[in-house]
Amino acid sequence: MHARTTICAVVLLLAATACAGPGHTDEPDARPKQAPAKPAPAAGALKIGAGHHWSDTDTDGSHISGTTTVMGYTQPAKGATLSDDVSDVPHPVWATLDVRLCADATSTTVMASQTPWSLGFPDGTRSRAPLFSGSGVPKPEYPTGSAAVRPGSCLRGKITFAVERGTRPDQVIYDVESRDPIGWAVPAA
Repeated sequence: MHARTTICAVVLLLAATACAGPGHTDEPDARPKQAPAKPAPAAGALKIGAGHHWSDTDTDGSHISGTTTVMGYTQPAKGATLSDDVSDVPHPVWATLDVRLCADATSTTVMASQTPWSLGFPDGTRSRAPLFSGSGVPKPEYPTGSAAVRPGSCLRGKITFAVERGTRPDQVIYDVESRDPIGWAVPAA
């Protein structure tokens, strides 16, 4: 009977150790905590103010091309008077992204909207443009629907984002379905 009790105790001890996972102890970690490393901007990210020229074939087969530029990023936003309850983050800080889209003179009309724009965060998450417009949104607004940009002309405006207090994106991403995404590095505050 003594051998059976010993075997049962060993089996229970092994099972408890396996459930706790490798290296698990109930005692606090005595190693000093290190501050997380500051993430580097995404490889190939453009600087704010630099334009990205693109060229594509439109859905009707015509040539479409232009230059997309992030003109600036401001957090906290100047002039944003939106209520916190319109945000999908618990403790929002309002931020604005100032963007410009120019259609080449040889292009067909380009459609512009907020939907391809997002903010990228160091943990790999993204926040899509929430399509805010109207009262409380900094002006001039970038269109929430789609707006035509005629060949040889430009459209510039601000997109307002709700960012969780204490966080800051490290990049701005322009991701049009038929093209590779383009990123701009957001400078540290």
